[in-house]
Amino acid sequence: MDTPSTTGPLTGAEERKLRAARRFGRIGLALTMFYLLALPATIIWMEGLDLSRQWPMLLLYVIAIGLHLWRIREHMRSLGGRAPLWFVLTAPVVGLAVVLVGVATSPFGAMWAVVGGVLLGDVVAGQRARWIAVWVLVATAVVFGSAFAISTGFPAPVSWWPWYSAGMAAFFVLSIWTVDVERLWWLKAVTDMDDARRAAAELATARERLRLADDLHDILGHALEVVAFKSELASRLQDADPQRARAEMEEVQRVARQSLTEVRAMVRETRETDLVTELAGARAVLQSAGIALVVRGDPATVGPTARNVLGRVLREAMTNVLRHAEPSHCTIEIEVVDGEARLRVVNDGSLPGNGDGAGTGLVALSRYLDEHSGRLDAGTAEDGTFRLDAVLPAGAR
Repeated sequence: MDTPSTTGPLTGAEERKLRAARRFGRIGLALTMFYLLALPATIIWMEGLDLSRQWPMLLLYVIAIGLHLWRIREHMRSLGGRAPLWFVLTAPVVGLAVVLVGVATSPFGAMWAVVGGVLLGDVVAGQRARWIAVWVLVATAVVFGSAFAISTGFPAPVSWWPWYSAGMAAFFVLSIWTVDVERLWWLKAVTDMDDARRAAAELATARERLRLADDLHDILGHALEVVAFKSELASRLQDADPQRARAEMEEVQRVARQSLTEVRAMVRETRETDLVTELAGARAVLQSAGIALVVRGDPATVGPTARNVLGRVLREAMTNVLRHAEPSHCTIEIEVVDGEARLRVVNDGSLPGNGDGAGTGLVALSRYLDEHSGRLDAGTAEDGTFRLDAVLPAGAR
Protein backbone atom coordinates (compact mmCIF):
# COMPACT_ATOMS: atom_id res chain seq x y z
CA MET A 1 0.00 0.00 0.00
CA ASP A 2 1.27 3.45 -0.85
CA THR A 3 1.78 5.62 2.19
CA PRO A 4 2.25 9.26 1.28
CA SER A 5 4.55 11.11 3.55
CA THR A 6 2.85 13.51 5.92
CA THR A 7 4.30 16.83 6.81
CA GLY A 8 4.42 18.64 10.08
CA PRO A 9 1.83 21.31 10.94
CA LEU A 10 4.15 24.17 10.04
CA THR A 11 6.68 22.82 7.56
CA GLY A 12 4.16 21.30 5.16
CA ALA A 13 1.83 24.30 5.27
CA GLU A 14 4.66 26.75 4.69
CA GLU A 15 6.03 24.68 1.82
CA ARG A 16 2.62 24.53 0.13
CA LYS A 17 2.26 28.27 0.52
CA LEU A 18 5.72 28.76 -0.94
CA ARG A 19 4.94 26.66 -4.00
CA ALA A 20 1.57 28.37 -4.49
CA ALA A 21 3.16 31.80 -4.13
CA ARG A 22 5.74 30.94 -6.76
CA ARG A 23 3.05 29.83 -9.16
CA PHE A 24 0.91 32.90 -8.61
CA GLY A 25 3.94 35.16 -8.86
CA ARG A 26 4.86 33.72 -12.26
CA ILE A 27 1.26 33.92 -13.43
CA GLY A 28 0.94 37.52 -12.25
CA LEU A 29 4.16 38.56 -13.97
CA ALA A 30 3.11 36.87 -17.21
CA LEU A 31 -0.37 38.42 -17.16
CA THR A 32 0.90 41.91 -16.41
CA MET A 33 3.43 41.82 -19.22
CA PHE A 34 0.81 40.34 -21.55
CA TYR A 35 -1.61 43.17 -20.81
CA LEU A 36 1.07 45.80 -21.26
CA LEU A 37 2.20 44.33 -24.57
CA ALA A 38 -1.33 43.66 -25.82
CA LEU A 39 -2.49 47.20 -25.08
CA PRO A 40 -0.75 49.01 -27.96
CA ALA A 41 -1.49 46.15 -30.32
CA THR A 42 -5.20 46.36 -29.49
CA ILE A 43 -5.37 50.13 -30.00
CA ILE A 44 -3.43 49.95 -33.28
CA TRP A 45 -5.74 47.15 -34.44
CA MET A 46 -8.81 49.28 -33.69
CA GLU A 47 -7.46 52.53 -35.13
CA GLY A 48 -4.87 51.44 -37.64
CA LEU A 49 -1.15 52.26 -37.66
CA ASP A 50 -0.31 55.93 -38.21
CA LEU A 51 3.22 56.66 -36.98
CA SER A 52 3.00 60.33 -37.92
CA ARG A 53 0.30 60.69 -35.27
CA GLN A 54 1.06 57.86 -32.87
CA TRP A 55 4.85 58.11 -32.48
CA PRO A 56 4.76 60.33 -29.35
CA MET A 57 2.46 57.80 -27.68
CA LEU A 58 4.59 54.82 -28.68
CA LEU A 59 7.75 56.59 -27.47
CA LEU A 60 6.18 57.30 -24.09
CA TYR A 61 4.98 53.70 -23.94
CA VAL A 62 8.51 52.34 -24.52
CA ILE A 63 9.86 54.65 -21.79
CA ALA A 64 7.13 53.49 -19.39
CA ILE A 65 7.88 49.81 -20.04
CA GLY A 66 11.58 50.47 -19.45
CA LEU A 67 10.83 52.16 -16.12
CA HIS A 68 8.57 49.28 -15.08
CA LEU A 69 11.13 46.59 -15.90
CA TRP A 70 13.85 48.54 -14.09
CA ARG A 71 11.66 48.78 -10.99
CA ILE A 72 10.91 45.06 -11.04
CA ARG A 73 14.62 44.25 -11.26
CA GLU A 74 15.48 46.61 -8.40
CA HIS A 75 12.63 45.28 -6.31
CA MET A 76 13.96 41.74 -6.73
CA ARG A 77 17.41 42.89 -5.58
CA SER A 78 16.05 44.77 -2.56
CA LEU A 79 12.70 43.25 -1.69
CA GLY A 80 10.29 45.62 -0.01
CA GLY A 81 12.53 48.63 -0.67
CA ARG A 82 11.06 51.94 -1.70
CA ALA A 83 11.60 53.42 -5.12
CA PRO A 84 14.47 55.94 -5.37
CA LEU A 85 13.70 59.64 -5.55
CA TRP A 86 14.46 59.96 -9.26
CA PHE A 87 11.99 57.17 -10.00
CA VAL A 88 9.33 58.73 -7.77
CA LEU A 89 9.71 61.98 -9.73
CA THR A 90 9.99 60.44 -13.20
CA ALA A 91 7.44 57.60 -13.21
CA PRO A 92 4.35 59.72 -12.32
CA VAL A 93 5.26 62.28 -15.00
CA VAL A 94 5.64 59.59 -17.63
CA GLY A 95 2.47 57.84 -16.50
CA LEU A 96 0.43 61.06 -16.61
CA ALA A 97 1.89 61.92 -20.01
CA VAL A 98 0.88 58.51 -21.35
CA VAL A 99 -2.69 59.03 -20.13
CA LEU A 100 -3.08 62.58 -21.44
CA VAL A 101 -1.45 61.97 -24.81
CA GLY A 102 -3.59 58.87 -25.21
CA VAL A 103 -6.81 60.74 -24.41
CA ALA A 104 -5.81 63.63 -26.69
CA THR A 105 -4.91 61.50 -29.72
CA SER A 106 -7.40 58.64 -29.67
CA PRO A 107 -11.07 58.02 -28.90
CA PHE A 108 -9.87 54.90 -27.10
CA GLY A 109 -7.06 56.77 -25.35
CA ALA A 110 -8.41 56.10 -21.86
CA MET A 111 -7.09 52.54 -22.22
CA TRP A 112 -3.56 53.91 -22.01
CA ALA A 113 -4.29 54.68 -18.35
CA VAL A 114 -3.47 51.01 -17.68
CA VAL A 115 0.19 51.94 -18.14
CA GLY A 116 -0.22 54.83 -15.73
CA GLY A 117 -1.75 52.49 -13.15
CA VAL A 118 1.18 50.06 -13.43
CA LEU A 119 3.71 52.88 -12.92
CA LEU A 120 1.70 54.12 -9.93
CA GLY A 121 2.03 50.64 -8.43
CA ASP A 122 5.79 50.75 -8.99
CA VAL A 123 5.96 54.08 -7.15
CA VAL A 124 3.88 53.15 -4.09
CA ALA A 125 5.31 49.63 -3.61
CA GLY A 126 7.17 49.49 -0.31
CA GLN A 127 5.57 52.62 1.14
CA ARG A 128 3.35 52.81 4.20
CA ALA A 129 -0.40 52.37 3.81
CA ARG A 130 -1.28 56.00 4.49
CA TRP A 131 1.17 57.28 1.89
CA ILE A 132 -0.13 54.73 -0.61
CA ALA A 133 -3.65 56.06 -0.03
CA VAL A 134 -2.45 59.64 -0.57
CA TRP A 135 -0.63 58.74 -3.78
CA VAL A 136 -3.60 56.82 -5.19
CA LEU A 137 -6.20 59.46 -4.37
CA VAL A 138 -4.09 62.33 -5.69
CA ALA A 139 -3.14 60.43 -8.86
CA THR A 140 -6.76 59.46 -9.53
CA ALA A 141 -7.96 63.02 -9.04
CA VAL A 142 -5.22 64.48 -11.26
CA VAL A 143 -5.86 61.97 -14.03
CA PHE A 144 -9.62 62.52 -13.93
CA GLY A 145 -9.35 66.31 -13.96
CA SER A 146 -6.69 66.44 -16.67
CA ALA A 147 -8.42 63.86 -18.89
CA PHE A 148 -11.74 65.66 -18.52
CA ALA A 149 -10.20 69.02 -19.43
CA ILE A 150 -8.52 67.56 -22.53
CA SER A 151 -11.65 65.65 -23.61
CA THR A 152 -13.82 68.79 -23.53
CA GLY A 153 -11.47 70.49 -25.98
CA PHE A 154 -12.20 67.98 -28.75
CA PRO A 155 -15.39 67.18 -30.62
CA ALA A 156 -17.24 64.38 -28.82
CA PRO A 157 -19.71 61.88 -30.28
CA VAL A 158 -22.04 62.38 -27.31
CA SER A 159 -22.32 65.05 -24.65
CA TRP A 160 -21.28 62.78 -21.83
CA TRP A 161 -18.14 61.52 -23.59
CA PRO A 162 -15.67 63.69 -21.58
CA TRP A 163 -17.12 62.24 -18.39
CA TYR A 164 -16.84 58.72 -19.75
CA SER A 165 -13.28 59.16 -21.05
CA ALA A 166 -12.04 60.81 -17.85
CA GLY A 167 -13.87 58.28 -15.69
CA MET A 168 -12.37 55.29 -17.52
CA ALA A 169 -8.86 56.76 -17.26
CA ALA A 170 -9.33 57.42 -13.53
CA PHE A 171 -10.75 53.91 -13.02
CA PHE A 172 -7.74 52.25 -14.64
CA VAL A 173 -5.31 54.28 -12.54
CA LEU A 174 -7.35 53.64 -9.39
CA SER A 175 -7.48 49.86 -9.88
CA ILE A 176 -4.49 48.66 -11.92
CA TRP A 177 -1.91 49.75 -9.36
CA THR A 178 -3.21 47.05 -7.00
CA VAL A 179 -2.23 44.33 -9.50
CA ASP A 180 1.36 45.55 -9.61
CA VAL A 181 1.70 45.96 -5.85
CA GLU A 182 0.11 42.55 -5.23
CA ARG A 183 2.59 40.90 -7.57
CA LEU A 184 5.54 42.61 -5.87
CA TRP A 185 4.15 41.57 -2.48
CA TRP A 186 3.96 37.95 -3.64
CA LEU A 187 7.53 38.15 -4.80
CA LYS A 188 8.68 39.38 -1.40
CA ALA A 189 6.60 36.77 0.43
CA VAL A 190 8.06 33.93 -1.64
CA THR A 191 11.63 35.06 -1.04
CA ASP A 192 11.06 35.63 2.69
CA MET A 193 9.60 32.13 3.10
CA ASP A 194 12.45 30.59 1.13
CA ASP A 195 15.02 32.46 3.24
CA ALA A 196 13.28 31.31 6.41
CA ARG A 197 13.42 27.70 5.26
CA ARG A 198 17.11 27.96 4.43
CA ALA A 199 17.80 29.57 7.80
CA ALA A 200 15.95 26.73 9.54
CA ALA A 201 18.06 24.14 7.71
CA GLU A 202 21.28 25.96 8.61
CA LEU A 203 20.14 26.21 12.23
CA ALA A 204 19.45 22.47 12.35
CA THR A 205 22.95 21.80 11.00
CA ALA A 206 24.49 24.14 13.56
CA ARG A 207 22.57 22.44 16.37
CA GLU A 208 23.85 19.03 15.27
CA ARG A 209 27.40 20.31 15.21
CA LEU A 210 26.97 21.76 18.69
CA ARG A 211 25.58 18.43 19.92
CA LEU A 212 28.59 16.56 18.56
CA ALA A 213 30.93 19.15 20.08
CA ASP A 214 29.22 18.77 23.45
CA ASP A 215 29.48 14.97 23.27
CA LEU A 216 33.18 15.13 22.43
CA HIS A 217 33.76 17.61 25.23
CA ASP A 218 31.95 15.39 27.71
CA ILE A 219 33.93 12.33 26.65
CA LEU A 220 37.39 13.81 26.17
CA GLY A 221 37.44 16.82 28.50
CA HIS A 222 37.54 14.95 31.78
CA ALA A 223 39.67 12.12 30.36
CA LEU A 224 42.37 14.47 29.10
CA GLU A 225 42.44 16.31 32.40
CA VAL A 226 42.96 12.98 34.19
CA VAL A 227 45.66 11.94 31.71
CA ALA A 228 47.53 15.23 32.10
CA PHE A 229 47.34 15.13 35.91
CA LYS A 230 48.44 11.50 36.28
CA SER A 231 51.20 11.86 33.69
CA GLU A 232 52.61 14.83 35.60
CA LEU A 233 52.29 12.92 38.87
CA ALA A 234 54.07 9.86 37.42
CA SER A 235 56.85 12.10 36.14
CA ARG A 236 57.43 13.48 39.65
CA LEU A 237 57.30 10.02 41.25
CA GLN A 238 59.59 8.37 38.71
CA ASP A 239 62.65 8.59 41.00
CA ALA A 240 61.04 8.66 44.42
CA ASP A 241 58.49 5.86 43.95
CA PRO A 242 58.94 3.99 40.65
CA GLN A 243 56.28 1.41 41.48
CA ARG A 244 53.62 4.04 42.10
CA ALA A 245 54.74 5.95 38.99
CA ARG A 246 54.25 2.76 36.98
CA ALA A 247 50.78 2.35 38.47
CA GLU A 248 49.88 5.92 37.55
CA MET A 249 51.01 5.37 33.94
CA GLU A 250 48.94 2.20 33.79
CA GLU A 251 45.97 4.27 34.94
CA VAL A 252 46.74 6.78 32.20
CA GLN A 253 46.65 3.96 29.66
CA ARG A 254 43.35 2.68 31.04
CA VAL A 255 41.71 6.13 30.90
CA ALA A 256 43.00 6.69 27.37
CA ARG A 257 41.69 3.34 26.15
CA GLN A 258 38.34 3.90 27.84
CA SER A 259 38.02 7.34 26.24
CA LEU A 260 38.94 5.92 22.85
CA THR A 261 36.27 3.26 23.27
CA GLU A 262 33.67 5.89 24.16
CA VAL A 263 34.63 8.04 21.17
CA ARG A 264 34.37 5.06 18.84
CA ALA A 265 31.00 4.19 20.33
CA MET A 266 29.82 7.75 19.76
CA VAL A 267 31.04 7.66 16.16
CA ARG A 268 29.34 4.33 15.55
CA GLU A 269 26.14 5.71 17.00
CA THR A 270 26.42 8.82 14.83
CA ARG A 271 27.16 6.76 11.73
CA GLU A 272 24.56 4.11 12.44
CA THR A 273 22.97 3.33 9.09
CA ASP A 274 20.06 1.15 10.07
CA LEU A 275 17.43 1.28 7.33
CA VAL A 276 14.62 2.09 9.77
CA THR A 277 16.55 5.03 11.21
CA GLU A 278 17.66 6.31 7.80
CA LEU A 279 14.11 6.08 6.46
CA ALA A 280 12.87 8.25 9.30
CA GLY A 281 15.70 10.70 8.63
CA ALA A 282 14.93 10.72 4.91
CA ARG A 283 11.28 11.44 5.65
CA ALA A 284 12.20 14.39 7.86
CA VAL A 285 14.76 15.80 5.40
CA LEU A 286 12.45 15.57 2.39
CA GLN A 287 9.59 17.07 4.34
CA SER A 288 11.75 20.04 5.36
CA ALA A 289 12.72 20.48 1.69
CA GLY A 290 9.08 20.36 0.57
CA ILE A 291 9.50 17.16 -1.45
CA ALA A 292 6.51 14.80 -1.53
CA LEU A 293 7.55 11.34 -0.36
CA VAL A 294 5.83 8.00 -0.96
CA VAL A 295 7.12 4.89 0.87
CA ARG A 296 6.25 1.40 -0.25
CA GLY A 297 7.20 -1.62 1.84
CA ASP A 298 8.26 -2.20 5.44
CA PRO A 299 11.95 -1.98 6.42
CA ALA A 300 11.24 -4.34 9.32
CA THR A 301 10.96 -7.20 6.82
CA VAL A 302 14.66 -6.80 5.95
CA GLY A 303 17.25 -8.67 8.00
CA PRO A 304 19.64 -6.86 10.40
CA THR A 305 22.74 -7.02 8.19
CA ALA A 306 20.85 -5.96 5.07
CA ARG A 307 19.21 -3.13 7.02
CA ASN A 308 22.62 -1.68 7.89
CA VAL A 309 23.88 -1.95 4.31
CA LEU A 310 20.71 -0.56 2.75
CA GLY A 311 20.62 2.16 5.38
CA ARG A 312 23.91 3.52 4.02
CA VAL A 313 22.54 3.22 0.48
CA LEU A 314 19.47 5.24 1.44
CA ARG A 315 21.60 7.90 3.12
CA GLU A 316 23.70 8.35 -0.03
CA ALA A 317 20.56 8.34 -2.19
CA MET A 318 19.06 11.16 -0.13
CA THR A 319 22.31 13.12 -0.45
CA ASN A 320 22.12 12.76 -4.23
CA VAL A 321 18.46 13.79 -4.29
CA LEU A 322 19.18 17.03 -2.44
CA ARG A 323 22.53 17.79 -4.11
CA HIS A 324 22.05 16.74 -7.72
CA ALA A 325 18.34 17.34 -8.37
CA GLU A 326 15.47 19.75 -7.87
CA PRO A 327 12.74 17.20 -7.20
CA SER A 328 9.12 17.60 -6.23
CA HIS A 329 8.39 13.90 -5.71
CA CYS A 330 10.41 10.95 -4.41
CA THR A 331 9.46 7.30 -4.02
CA ILE A 332 11.22 4.75 -1.78
CA GLU A 333 10.42 1.07 -2.28
CA ILE A 334 11.59 -1.69 0.08
CA GLU A 335 10.91 -5.35 -0.61
CA VAL A 336 12.24 -8.87 -0.05
CA VAL A 337 11.66 -11.13 -3.06
CA ASP A 338 13.16 -14.56 -3.74
CA GLY A 339 15.64 -14.21 -0.90
CA GLU A 340 16.89 -10.79 -2.09
CA ALA A 341 16.49 -7.53 -0.21
CA ARG A 342 15.87 -4.62 -2.60
CA LEU A 343 15.85 -0.87 -2.12
CA ARG A 344 14.66 1.38 -4.95
CA VAL A 345 14.72 5.21 -4.82
CA VAL A 346 13.09 7.19 -7.65
CA ASN A 347 12.97 10.98 -7.89
CA ASP A 348 12.09 13.53 -10.53
CA GLY A 349 13.86 16.84 -11.15
CA SER A 350 17.18 15.32 -12.23
CA LEU A 351 19.48 18.13 -13.32
CA PRO A 352 21.40 18.03 -16.61
CA GLY A 353 24.79 16.41 -16.23
CA ASN A 354 23.73 14.45 -13.16
CA GLY A 355 22.78 11.25 -14.90
CA ASP A 356 24.53 7.93 -15.00
CA GLY A 357 27.66 7.71 -12.96
CA ALA A 358 27.39 11.24 -11.60
CA GLY A 359 29.55 11.92 -8.57
CA THR A 360 31.99 9.77 -6.60
CA GLY A 361 29.41 8.85 -3.95
CA LEU A 362 27.69 6.30 -6.19
CA VAL A 363 31.03 4.80 -7.19
CA ALA A 364 31.99 4.30 -3.54
CA LEU A 365 28.51 2.97 -2.82
CA SER A 366 28.81 0.44 -5.63
CA ARG A 367 32.11 -0.80 -4.17
CA TYR A 368 30.49 -1.01 -0.75
CA LEU A 369 27.69 -3.22 -2.10
CA ASP A 370 30.20 -5.37 -3.97
CA GLU A 371 31.91 -6.05 -0.65
CA HIS A 372 28.59 -7.39 0.65
CA SER A 373 27.91 -9.43 -2.52
CA GLY A 374 25.29 -6.97 -3.65
CA ARG A 375 24.86 -4.79 -6.71
CA LEU A 376 23.90 -1.21 -7.48
CA ASP A 377 22.16 0.16 -10.56
CA ALA A 378 21.68 3.91 -10.88
CA GLY A 379 20.88 6.24 -13.74
CA THR A 380 18.32 8.42 -15.49
CA ALA A 381 15.27 6.62 -16.88
CA GLU A 382 13.52 7.40 -20.16
CA ASP A 383 10.81 9.39 -18.36
CA GLY A 384 13.47 11.74 -16.94
CA THR A 385 13.39 10.37 -13.38
CA PHE A 386 16.54 9.25 -11.60
CA ARG A 387 16.40 5.67 -10.30
CA LEU A 388 18.69 3.94 -7.82
CA ASP A 389 18.35 0.17 -7.25
CA ALA A 390 20.30 -1.68 -4.57
CA VAL A 391 19.99 -5.45 -4.21
CA LEU A 392 21.51 -7.74 -1.58
CA PRO A 393 21.46 -11.55 -1.67
CA ALA A 394 19.76 -13.73 0.90
CA GLY A 395 23.04 -14.18 2.74
CA ALA A 396 22.95 -10.51 3.69
CA ARG A 397 19.87 -11.09 5.78
